[in-house]
Amino acid sequence: MVRAVAPGLGVPGRRACRCTAWAPLCGTGEEAPAKGRWEHQDVDFVAEVISQGTARNDYGPKKDAYAAAGVPVLLIVDPYTGLCHVHTDPQDGAYRLEPGVKFGDPVDLTDTVVGLALDTAEFGRE
Repeated sequence: MVRAVAPGLGVPGRRACRCTAWAPLCGTGEEAPAKGRWEHQDVDFVAEVISQGTARNDYGPKKDAYAAAGVPVLLIVDPYTGLCHVHTDPQDGAYRLEPGVKFGDPVDLTDTVVGLALDTAEFGRE
């Protein structure tokens, strides 16, 4: 069951990560827990949209925290490069990185817990 991410993700040994909520895209209709964040074992998919001020953190410590927590799929959407980066199969605190997908091409997540292809045709560039 794919569970979308509400803002705030509890990761053992780390500060709560902030993430973009794409509940309408892949959610199961579940409400966020009363304490306002999901725990790492509750999350199957995270989507991050990069901003200039947070790119270093999103590509570095935050990605590493998701991998260490065992989040199966991390999608990083980068409007500055016009690419989507799919990170899967976290092992030993690191992800396997799939080739980047250009905005306009579909992001194929059908072989992951997400189970869908994401249309990026309308993704905007900065």
